[in-house]
Amino acid sequence: MRVSAVLVLNDRPLSAESIGKFASPKRDEFCRRSLSCVEILGQSLLDRTVARLRDAGVQAISVIGGTDLSSLPSYRGLEITIAHRPTDRWSAAQRTVISHRAKGYDIVLMVGLGAYMEMNVAEVVRFHRAHGKPLTQLEDNQGSLDFWVVDSTWFSTAANGCTLPFRYGEFPGLPVACRVSGYVNRLQEARDLRRLVLDAFLSRCEITPRGREVRPGIWIDDAARVHKSARLVAPLYLGYSTKIGPSAVITRFSNLERRCQVGAGTVVESATILPYTVLGSGLEVSGAVVDGNRFVDLERNIALQVEDPRLIRDATPSPWFIPARRGSESQPNRGSEGLDYGYSQYLSRAAGRLSEVLFKG
Repeated sequence: MRVSAVLVLNDRPLSAESIGKFASPKRDEFCRRSLSCVEILGQSLLDRTVARLRDAGVQAISVIGGTDLSSLPSYRGLEITIAHRPTDRWSAAQRTVISHRAKGYDIVLMVGLGAYMEMNVAEVVRFHRAHGKPLTQLEDNQGSLDFWVVDSTWFSTAANGCTLPFRYGEFPGLPVACRVSGYVNRLQEARDLRRLVLDAFLSRCEITPRGREVRPGIWIDDAARVHKSARLVAPLYLGYSTKIGPSAVITRFSNLERRCQVGAGTVVESATILPYTVLGSGLEVSGAVVDGNRFVDLERNIALQVEDPRLIRDATPSPWFIPARRGSESQPNRGSEGLDYGYSQYLSRAAGRLSEVLFKG
């Protein structure tokens, strides 16, 4: 029995029109790129899903998404399809499943990648085969998940031209529901992202931060630089090539991802700072998710875009999708105390809390 997988990136980058609305910050409002491709605790949702499938013996994996997929290096051995419009991705998935059948794959796992799921793939396939039905869908205590197990022959014949993603009622008695017993986080809101980080730090899920655990509860990835006067309080994670400035404080379940920068005297507490985000000096970022110049205050339940680069800014290279870490990348000078953040002006320490600056009055 040969098993393959087709992963479709469900989430979409931030739409400018949604910034600043007084509404719960949804997945397409708190992240400027596909969340599936953004590193969380050093590894993306896509990477973690691919690793789980490969560990289960899935022999071929196709990924369908937007231009974010251009960041994937070719050595991962994935078949990549770029569909610029999200509406085109499931049509591409339909063609891909049919091509997998032509290559001799009996079962195809179709995944709308948007939630983080910890499932036993082998058990799911066994459940599907034991029930003798051509379509199985995973579910948890909140309802159905975008994860289907499909017989490729049925899909290419009886289900040819069906609506994707699959809908209940289109085929009588299908799909068969399979309950997931492992950890699931749907990652629909910024709060869900923060919950995933906390659950990882507290070992409530299988995620382990990348890098070295230099002290209990403090993980630091390669090439990260921390000024000798900065203070780190566990648990926390500093991503690849992150820079922490003089007298900065990183504390209480915070994660700063790849190439983030924190200015002098800034405090980051119980916050998630996504890759290539620069925080200025003298700020206090607490209970928030920050992605470039997009700021989500979880206490006030507000998502907005900050135009002042002295507060926060986006340091993503243009185009943002660059290759993953290379072994030849230069290592930091451990003896250097100063940090060059690439722009000439910081807010003074008197700037105080970032939230107070943003939401004054």
